Amino acid sequence: MPEGLHLHRHGDGPAVLWLHGYTMDSTTWQPLWDRLPGWTHIGVDLPGHGGSAPLPPGLPLTALAGQLAEVAEETGARRLVGLSFGSMSAIQLAFQKPALVDRLVLAAPTLAGTPNEDSARVRYRQLMMLHRMVGPGEQLADLWMQPPPDIFTGTRRHPELRAALRSVVARHSWAELGNGAMDTLTAHRHTADDLRRITARTLVVLGDEDMPAFVRNAELLRDTVPHCRLETLAETGHLPLLERPATCAPLLAAHLA
Repeated sequence: MPEGLHLHRHGDGPAVLWLHGYTMDSTTWQPLWDRLPGWTHIGVDLPGHGGSAPLPPGLPLTALAGQLAEVAEETGARRLVGLSFGSMSAIQLAFQKPALVDRLVLAAPTLAGTPNEDSARVRYRQLMMLHRMVGPGEQLADLWMQPPPDIFTGTRRHPELRAALRSVVARHSWAELGNGAMDTLTAHRHTADDLRRITARTLVVLGDEDMPAFVRNAELLRDTVPHCRLETLAETGHLPLLERPATCAPLLAAHLA
């Protein structure tokens, strides 16, 4: 197992690998895992998140995908689920090591090197400034969860989820704000040729209220990945798997089977 990666395990059955969103960790998957019996759910805390070691400066996306490939090989997980930031790593793994991934789920899909929301770049600069002033903690969590960008806007319909996510984000270290470690990961670029190399049967899950950049990504995946379908959920924002676990569980169960 790659040194420094922390895993959460739940359940029994064929293994599914889960990759969470930015500033989150694998504990956020529990409501969905509870609705998906019959699987061994393996949540990876991505570098710099949860119980994993800090994200090292200079780590390219290809190397991170290589680490995740080791996890997939050692656990026997041939099914992969990625949300937002986690979906970027899932995409990379799926075409970098296509023989390892049979089923792929991408929610709020994030493609490396594609235009992001302008508001996200502005907010990231604000977070860097606040981090220099006050360090990690609740102030950064509250700033990050405010719109724009509308990453957490959909959670306002679900107060318990929003409170749980705030607790997770509040304990995020934010070390990447001080050392620029995210820059190398996000400098990578996914191309249409990369996407065509994905052989896994792919399900893209999108909230109908998600931001335009992610709608474009979802449509590009649908039109480019050879075996891909798109499901759009009504009255749902950027975090469909977390906002609508009861709706998503049967979709994922059918796709992963």
